[in-house]
Amino acid sequence: MAEPSADIRRILIIKLSSLGDIVHALPAVSALRATYPRAQITWLVKRQWAEILDGNPDVDETLAVDFGLRDWLSIIARLRRSRFDIAVDLQGLVRSGLLAFLSGAPERVGFAAGREWSPFFYTQRVNLSSEEPRNWRLFPMHAVERNLMVAAHLGANVRQVRFPLPSLSHDEKEVDLWLQSAGVQQGEKLIAIAPVDRLAVRSWPLDRFVAAAAALSRQPNVRIVLIGTSGQRWVAEQFLQPVGNKLVDLIGKTRIRQLGVLFRKMHLVIANDSAPMHIAAAVGTPVLGLFGPSSPYQSRPIGEQHAVLRTELPCSPCGRSVCENPNHLECLTSITVNDVVKKAEELLRRSSEYR
Repeated sequence: MAEPSADIRRILIIKLSSLGDIVHALPAVSALRATYPRAQITWLVKRQWAEILDGNPDVDETLAVDFGLRDWLSIIARLRRSRFDIAVDLQGLVRSGLLAFLSGAPERVGFAAGREWSPFFYTQRVNLSSEEPRNWRLFPMHAVERNLMVAAHLGANVRQVRFPLPSLSHDEKEVDLWLQSAGVQQGEKLIAIAPVDRLAVRSWPLDRFVAAAAALSRQPNVRIVLIGTSGQRWVAEQFLQPVGNKLVDLIGKTRIRQLGVLFRKMHLVIANDSAPMHIAAAVGTPVLGLFGPSSPYQSRPIGEQHAVLRTELPCSPCGRSVCENPNHLECLTSITVNDVVKKAEELLRRSSEYR
């Protein structure tokens, strides 16, 4: 671990997207805050995801931006006015590397194996291993660990992994009101299900989510809490009849920052490899993650209270956005409803240990 630099007073963090990746960057920024308690830390993020940083004690300023053609000049001007001592690129793409360069920061840190020529813009390149393999399938380092190595390069102590996701009081009240309105009683076990990922190739079949939810809802004192975006209202209709009055439909209700508040009240969260899974794991709620083409080594929920279901195949994990297996999405369809129900019941029995 390097020694902290006394010259670092203004730090720019560049992690633009997506939501799950931003969550994975939180521990690194937390470690930097502990190491540089007097520094001004600014986080540059896409506007649509900025809400996850609301109330974050480790961030002094959030620059929420859009990236239309007309926005670039104003973004660069805002960055240069801040006179950053260092820009830390945790995105590792050409756009984020270019933003680090255009910020005017004299020191720019990023991954030596960053994609799209991003390392060209850095003054300091962090090697994640001595061999620096380019094939991510041969490099099973978790995203959180990669980001922490950048923090360690800047002198941070990275032995503690913290995910600061504060609960704002008005969000607490609103979430409590939703659950009360749904008739949730004290002592009921709440299982949150996030059945749709933004990438269809990472989504376990919806009819299997419905069947698993119906089976779990038949257990005494179990309620199923359904979450999703406002554009996924059609999903709730699939659960209504099979789950019946055991269903708490919150699709389209929760803001991004309210997900952490909601998940803290759950006994279990079942989700694809997606942002809800990462947020639930970050707040410490037991998670059952369903993995197909993405690598659990890179993005599994961190903690002993969680579990992952996946199928070993020669083609998985492939990391592709389009399935090329003749047996379409075999990595996901080979996970059965019984597999999910059995593992969920096991986690549910253990969940009281972590609450």
